[in-house]
Amino acid sequence: MLWQFKNTIHETIFCILFLFSITTYSQQNLGYNRENIVFPGCEKADDLETCFESKLLKYVDTSLTKSSVDKIIRLSKKDTISVLSNLYFDEKGTLLQKMSGFNVFVDSLKSKDFKYLEASFPKVLPVLDNYNKGVADHKNLLLGFKINRVDNTLSPIENYIPEEVPFSVIEQVPLYKGCTLEFGPEIAKKCMTNRIAKHVHKNFNTNLAASLDLEPGIKRIFIAFKVDKQANIVDILARAPHPALESEAKRIIRLIPQFDAPGMQKGKAVIVPYAMPIAFKIEETTAQKRERKRLKRINRNN
Repeated sequence: MLWQFKNTIHETIFCILFLFSITTYSQQNLGYNRENIVFPGCEKADDLETCFESKLLKYVDTSLTKSSVDKIIRLSKKDTISVLSNLYFDEKGTLLQKMSGFNVFVDSLKSKDFKYLEASFPKVLPVLDNYNKGVADHKNLLLGFKINRVDNTLSPIENYIPEEVPFSVIEQVPLYKGCTLEFGPEIAKKCMTNRIAKHVHKNFNTNLAASLDLEPGIKRIFIAFKVDKQANIVDILARAPHPALESEAKRIIRLIPQFDAPGMQKGKAVIVPYAMPIAFKIEETTAQKRERKRLKRINRNN
């Protein structure tokens, strides 16, 4: 019975971690007449991506309302803020407002507070395939602003590289052992998530979960950690329905070997936070099932 219980946990963990790891899909070179979307004013730029980021930074800087700026400055505890732009464009270069958003990394601020930035976003020149047909595209950029508390203003930071960059937007993920950048950053990102998922699946102590007398049902553990500038795993956090499971989650992460390289943003080593769930199902024991049916009969008679 215990062997079956362990198998159930292992299979469930593997399934959930596998689904979690399928986060991105890197396109092969399918042949494009224009590989990048073009922000208005960047048509003749040598580096379209750098120009796009510069123009986007200027757009956000000039479009933020005074009330938004005042609120950001009032709520921010830091003197530098990050703004994550998550932009989806259709085949004609029009921003898909329902899917896009601007997130300011300041407590109490939500993306909906900045929906007006999407409403007035300019139309861009779309990616073109080799038939000169528009192709939908996505841009995920991290922008930076310096807070000037004396005159209550924000100053845009060109070529912004924060100390810590979210995993979702990092240009080059930390390289897990056995992963490579040979096939591009998105493949390396997928490799990292897959390798970590397999590591957790292999090392999770299912005997521990079976011994804790947890109530039947699906249990979920949340794990978070950071890969620092020296490619070490630091600041491990875990939340689980039992302290022993939290300790087990931290133990598993500590077993991950040092990464081959840290995360990189614009050629500079940065800290990269990473988070993942572990989920498993606790089945009812025969005694628990018997007791549940007994209580059900009692309630029915009452």
